[in-house]
Amino acid sequence: MAPVRLAFLWHMHQPLYREPETGEYLMPWVRLHATRSYYDMAWMLERHPGIRCTVNFTPVLLEQLEEYVAGTARDRFLDLTARPAADLSPEEREAVLRQFFMVDWETNIRPLPRYWELLHRRGRDLRSVDFERVAAGFTTQELTDLQVLFNLSWVGFGGLRDDPGLQALRDKGQGFDAGDIDYLVAGQRRLLAAVVPRWRLLSERGQVELSSTPYYHPILPLVCDSDAAHRALPGLELPPRFRRVEDARWQVREAIESHARRFGAPPAGMWPAEGSVSPEALEVLASEGVGWACSDEGVLLHSLPPDASRNASVYRPWRVAAGAGGEMKMLFRDRSLSDLIGFNYARAGAVEAATDLTNRVEEIGRTWLREGNHGPATVGVFLDGENAWEHYPNSGFDFLDALWSRIESRPTITTTTVGDAVRDAAGPVIERIHSGSWIEASFRIWIGHAEDRRGWTALGKARDAVEAAERAGGDGERLKRALRHCYAAEGSDWFWWYGDDFASEQLAEFDALFRGHVARAARLVGALPPPEALEPIKHVEATAASAEARPLRDPTVLFTPVLDGRETSFFEWQGSGLYRPGQPRGSMYGDAQAFGVLRFGFDLAALHLRLDPAESSTRAAEIGNHLRLELVSRGRQVEVDFELVPDGLARGGRVPGGEEAGRAAYLDVVELSIPFAALGLAPGDKVALAVHVLRSQVEVERLPRYGFVNVTVPDSDFDGVNWRV
Repeated sequence: MAPVRLAFLWHMHQPLYREPETGEYLMPWVRLHATRSYYDMAWMLERHPGIRCTVNFTPVLLEQLEEYVAGTARDRFLDLTARPAADLSPEEREAVLRQFFMVDWETNIRPLPRYWELLHRRGRDLRSVDFERVAAGFTTQELTDLQVLFNLSWVGFGGLRDDPGLQALRDKGQGFDAGDIDYLVAGQRRLLAAVVPRWRLLSERGQVELSSTPYYHPILPLVCDSDAAHRALPGLELPPRFRRVEDARWQVREAIESHARRFGAPPAGMWPAEGSVSPEALEVLASEGVGWACSDEGVLLHSLPPDASRNASVYRPWRVAAGAGGEMKMLFRDRSLSDLIGFNYARAGAVEAATDLTNRVEEIGRTWLREGNHGPATVGVFLDGENAWEHYPNSGFDFLDALWSRIESRPTITTTTVGDAVRDAAGPVIERIHSGSWIEASFRIWIGHAEDRRGWTALGKARDAVEAAERAGGDGERLKRALRHCYAAEGSDWFWWYGDDFASEQLAEFDALFRGHVARAARLVGALPPPEALEPIKHVEATAASAEARPLRDPTVLFTPVLDGRETSFFEWQGSGLYRPGQPRGSMYGDAQAFGVLRFGFDLAALHLRLDPAESSTRAAEIGNHLRLELVSRGRQVEVDFELVPDGLARGGRVPGGEEAGRAAYLDVVELSIPFAALGLAPGDKVALAVHVLRSQVEVERLPRYGFVNVTVPDSDFDGVNWRV
């Protein structure tokens, strides 16, 4: 027997990018990682049958992958790709230039001369780019090339080798046309459709063990009891206690069912999200039938006496107590080896990196034997299986090929699955596992910042509202949907981006998605959205990808429009706030869009809104025949309904119960006003508002698409404070 058993676990995960109100996918990363990492990793293992490993797919990732394959998932980036460059609006041209360089520049843009040229043509420093000017100067051909090259840069080595047409596009390099875009989009979908069948086949032939994670990738110990964070960090300030063991059970149980449905059998084990464990979390896993779990060496060493030998502890499987009489088999990762692949080897030569890793593993085996340990050393290398490869040359082909080839040729190393590695776990039982994750052996990243606490507070309030509705015998279907949004909001990814530890160009989107789930859960059970969910938790500067999530401008002057459904004068709505959702991309009514612009503002007496049709007033009236204005302020939610009849007549709005509130007129545009007094609002009150477009009481559009427009009721000093030359 080889002196070292090497157990790789590759974790494949993306959070839920589907916006809860519209169903629109705000980010493309499921689609793009599938065309590189998910496809490539299977492709490479097929060519190295001597390598065994464990691959962990989260259910929330697989759910979204299925929707792309079925054609029901559409993300903004895909729509911007498919739209002919000549038809892009000025805002969409800017969006393409902002967003279509979101890939590692050195490894994915520099090797493509035309892509590298376009990057320099756009400008490398976003802070100094005048996007309006630059976008106007890009030709249709340059934009078409950028549409193709961005998507093509995310196709990995497996897809290029299996699809000669995609390789031909890469070889062509520039001068792309509409037919090339059509082929590329269809090729992406073919690659996505092959992902699950390929992994299932690898599993059926015994080369790969497929494992899972609780459904929405929650930090399971914090869902069980958020106060568990105090065990590693006793002085940490925490939000109001969140304790939902029943939610943790749902996340585990639903993950098992999802895995069995997609891969033909339930998973034997789970990688808890972020390697996060606690006594309560292990009890949930064990009682739901999960056979093994994994975490980080820091968690293990905090669970053992201070004088425990690291080598003798880390390189062996363990039995861990999991509730009354329960037990969980566990393996803990070598942090250094895992991080070398994830963060260091990308900038090293492939052969040198593969040699270094195998040398380190062999030295672990020699040390293990020198210290008098019995049997082979079991080395766990667990890491993200998708994000690293963007930063490796050739999407990691050279490194993975060199690593797998070297391991296959080394009699001193045998690869194994986690399930096989823990099968013979023996020795003493760890009576109480430490409560922590792979980062710092604590939960600080997900609950330790003021933004985290605000997020947990919002989630707790929404979850309490759903529970109250359950006790009151609320509608079963709405309760089920509300709970699903709570479960989605429990995912770790939202809290990862809160605080100041990590940066992204899409912080506003992550924040909006989380708050959207929280607010939607509350509204489904007839409760007010928590105040914490009504305005951004994450305060960031306007970024390339976040412009569509916020107003283009806020009101700057007091004004009083004439309610006649037309632009009475050029100056009538000057100084109003402006929100522009852009093209439809996700409207719930046959992909049509009723209104393309929302203007908002006020005088001292009333709130004023104007909606400009995306095409024409006739077409907008065909899409929706009803407006519902939703306003939330001071713990109250008010809805005011207006008919949409494009005849120029002023009609009164109605609140539930039939009382009139405000007036609206529709001819060329919709103009409506609602007195603050009718809403019970006073100067200084903060108001969150959204406009819902309905047809026969079915929502077909929402402005803004997610979140709310936030305004403050003005006082007599408003014009003076906002006056400018």
